[in-house]
Amino acid sequence: MRLPKPLIDILARRLVQSLLQAGTLSSEHPERTREKVARLLQADLEVEDALTEEARLLLAQHHAAVKDSDAEMHRLLARMKGELAARRGYLLSTGPERLSRAKVLDLVRQIVALFLADPDVEYFVPEEKLRDAVQRAFEREMGRDEARRRTAREKVLKIRRGIPEGSGEFEALFQQFYRELLEKEG
Repeated sequence: MRLPKPLIDILARRLVQSLLQAGTLSSEHPERTREKVARLLQADLEVEDALTEEARLLLAQHHAAVKDSDAEMHRLLARMKGELAARRGYLLSTGPERLSRAKVLDLVRQIVALFLADPDVEYFVPEEKLRDAVQRAFEREMGRDEARRRTAREKVLKIRRGIPEGSGEFEALFQQFYRELLEKEG
């Protein structure tokens, strides 16, 4: 998955909460609406994990041919994954725990479609304004996540023994601090 589960939960909760507070929509069951948004995000991002695994399996089946080529394995994997996604009409994110602008817009489109089809949700603005409100709320939350990532990175850099950035230890500590920040907000 591209985004950690705690982030998906925070994102869904704050997105629904901000739309409710702004009066953009109402829900008879706000917690259920939040859960639906979280499940939608989780399911969409799990598709990418499945594509990655399928691409790995396909490359493993052709291991001898791949081994003899000059191409780097991660590039072949990315290309294979891109081809599988294109065939299925799935839009990939840009990298680990990152979403491209196109992916954000795709997720916003799916969330708006969810709201429009949900009998628990009533919206009070035209559909395009609903989409804009969802997009702004989504991007605001992704901005908050960037701030969490900066904070976690700075915490690792402040450790006196000077852990080299990019090392396994740096990455492990970054992930630990980042998860702590998510848990604090969760």
